Formats: sequence, C-alpha cells, structure tokens
Amino acid sequence: MRSHSQRNDLSILIPALNEGRHLQMTVESVRATVAATTEVVVVDDGSTDGCADFLRRSDPPARLLEPAKPGARLGAAGARNRAAAHAYGERLIFLDAHVQLPERWSEPLLEMLDNPAVGAAAPAISVWGQAQNCGYGLRWTDAGLGVTWLPRQGEAPYAVPLLPGACFAIRRNVFAAAGGFDHGLVQWGSEDTELSLRLWLLGYELGMVPGVTIAHLFRPRHPYTVAATSVVHNVLRVAAVHFAGDRFERVDRALRRHAQYAAASEMLTRQDAAAQRRFMQAHARRDDASYFKRFGDIH
Repeated sequence: MRSHSQRNDLSILIPALNEGRHLQMTVESVRATVAATTEVVVVDDGSTDGCADFLRRSDPPARLLEPAKPGARLGAAGARNRAAAHAYGERLIFLDAHVQLPERWSEPLLEMLDNPAVGAAAPAISVWGQAQNCGYGLRWTDAGLGVTWLPRQGEAPYAVPLLPGACFAIRRNVFAAAGGFDHGLVQWGSEDTELSLRLWLLGYELGMVPGVTIAHLFRPRHPYTVAATSVVHNVLRVAAVHFAGDRFERVDRALRRHAQYAAASEMLTRQDAAAQRRFMQAHARRDDASYFKRFGDIH
C-alpha cells in the first residue's frame, strides 16, 4: 500500500462486469490522457469473461479490486462505493468501463469542482463512433422516471438537472457527506440520477462541461443479467426517498403497469428507504418541489 505522501489528489474509478476487450481499451485510454501518477482503480464485480485478466499480470496499469466472495456481486452502486472506499484521491472520477477519452479531458472537470457550490461535474457524452450524437446532461421526462439527453446550452460550463454515470466527477468530502451512491439500489439502474438529485437537494449544483466530450459505448443489451424487478425497485426507491406525497403517487401509479411492480414494492419494504428519507429530511436544503419547478415536472 502507498504511504500517505505518495497518494494522489485524483483517483479514477472504473466498475467492470463482463466488459470484454472494452475494459482494457478504457484503461489504456485513461493512461494515455492523464498524468502517469494518477491512480486508476478497477472493481471487477464478478466477471466471467476474463476482462480484468490483464490487470492480474505484473506491473498492471490499474489497481484491481475483486469480490470478497467468488460469485458475489456488488451491483453498479456498490462497486462504485467500493472503489471510492479504497481510493486515495481527494477528487474522484467515476468512469464506465466502455469509454474513449480525449486529451486533457479531466482538467476542465476538476476545475469545475474547484467551485464549492458545484457538487459534481460531467462532460458531454457522445455515442462511440457517432460523435454527432451527443448529450449534455439529462432530465426526467415522465412519472416512470424515464430520461432524455439534453442539447447543448452554451459554451461555458452550466448547471443541469442530472449527470450521467458514464463520467461523474466529485470531491471526496462531498461524496462522503452525501453518503456515496445509494447502497439500497440493487444490481443496476438509477444510481447516477439518484445521486444527482440527492446532491441538488443537499444544496449543490450539477455542472455540465460542454467543452469536453467522452465517447461512450451504448450497448443494445447488458453483458450480464439485470432483473427487471431490480430496475423497477430502484425507480420506486428514488421516489420513496426523495418525493413528497403527490409526486410519489404519480411515480407509483406509473410503475404499477409493470408486471414486476408487486415484487419491487415488496423489496422496497425490506430495504432502508424510510431511514434514507429521514436522512434527507434532516439534511436537505431544498425539496423536490423546488427541483421540479426549476427543471420541469413529471406527469
């Protein structure tokens, strides 16, 4: 383990699960575009395709964390939280394991984090191989919490409603104070939008850096199993933790059309959503009504 004096200010954290060749391509892209001293941490969340094998050789380009138990999965939120818990940097950038990065991409993100009013920052995200297809943050569009990408709003950095998890930069102290990614979100889904909303409710702005674009591989299907019940549960949890009565009811009604609703609702009762809601009520500086008044409501 490195001594304190050797620790870097920036840690780049990459969760991975059955990424094939894309994990190595992403790590190589990181190494080619950041300082050699930058810490890179990969959490292999139980891959079965050998995608992280290159990190098990001598002198690997990134530090590898593996499941505590064979076959155990942390999920998207849990893998990110584990990476953060073992990272050295005071500034963290979470990256998907299937991105390509331009030169000097991290510097404008870190500059935006120098503003204490900004809780997290992200670049524009383009479709890998289709640079013209590019989104600049996201917003919720309906009561089922579906999202859409936003168009570019200017040249200088500006605030957006939601940041994409494909590249999410945040100061460690803000991440810790907010509680990290929600550990109650299971498998995959809503982890980036939930943390975005939570940071805003805690009083921060979410920064979009339109001058940086990262290419992201949008896959037609996941290379691992994602249970539909988990996806529905995660949306329901976001609403149960953060939304007032009428808005929660809108989400709840929208989700009832899913066959997995009953199982997802039952799962919610076994999680700690009520405790998370009490935490937010105790610490939030804004409410969901203010959020949706500013960014547009869901119906």
